[in-house]
Amino acid sequence: MRLAGAIDIGGTSTKVGIVVDGDRLLHRARIPTTRDGDPAPLVDGIAAALRPMVGAATSGGDTLLGVGVSVAGFLDREHGAMVENANLPALCGFPLRSAIEERLALACRLEVDSNASVVAEYLHGAGRGAARLLGVTIGTGLGGGVIIDGALLRHTGECAGDLGHIILDPKGPRCSCGAHGCLEALVSSPALSYRAGGRKVREIIAAAKAGDASAVTALAETGWWLGVGLASLTPLFAPDTIVVGGGVATAGELLLEPARASYQAHAAPELHRTVRIVGSSFDGWEGLIGAASLFLHPLP
Repeated sequence: MRLAGAIDIGGTSTKVGIVVDGDRLLHRARIPTTRDGDPAPLVDGIAAALRPMVGAATSGGDTLLGVGVSVAGFLDREHGAMVENANLPALCGFPLRSAIEERLALACRLEVDSNASVVAEYLHGAGRGAARLLGVTIGTGLGGGVIIDGALLRHTGECAGDLGHIILDPKGPRCSCGAHGCLEALVSSPALSYRAGGRKVREIIAAAKAGDASAVTALAETGWWLGVGLASLTPLFAPDTIVVGGGVATAGELLLEPARASYQAHAAPELHRTVRIVGSSFDGWEGLIGAASLFLHPLP
């Protein structure tokens, strides 16, 4: 078997696991993300969670190729550290790659989380076969990655840029970046939670699937703004397929149906006739699959 460790560091939680042959999660777990102060405890917690998984996966003689790390924010050119993210200030400038290598004694590679997610969809999920793929990931923040003809688009921060910070409503809520009415401020876990009276995202999605009208409405409003955002991004990247992932996207059609309707209302007619908008194939774990791909199936 071809094995790789995987870490997906988000603004609220961090996922760790072992991936086999590209897209099968052999082990997985979730730990809280430390967002402020010394980043060392977070790295120690990641290593403590991953070590027993590595031991179990390699107990039969298989070798782990390395550990891929998906992290929210921009990376430096050497892919050694995350250098900018308002939701993870503790990790900005911290030598994350070398810290993980020291604790696990394994080779480590870093990737922007939005890139990792879109790679997972392109190689193994809902984006297979796309010539121009746009992936958006909705969690504590909102990020996006772009693959064109099999290669990742990198022009700012080693990714396609901060797609979550296009401004949709100048009079809208204040975003973590300091601006008002960003796509991220309107379409993210905090935004959905606010619309649903402060409930947690998992509770909102479960309630909506059970028919709770207020939860359905909160997801529909979030989906409406998502559609506006995707309609705004489409002329920039000209995707033929858009994949929506992340924790909020586990709501499935409760989010995607209003997003498609909004997209159709706001995008130019020739765009909404040709662009396919689909949900992720990985139920929120696409970041791990993409992180492992840094060793199992690296893209240019």
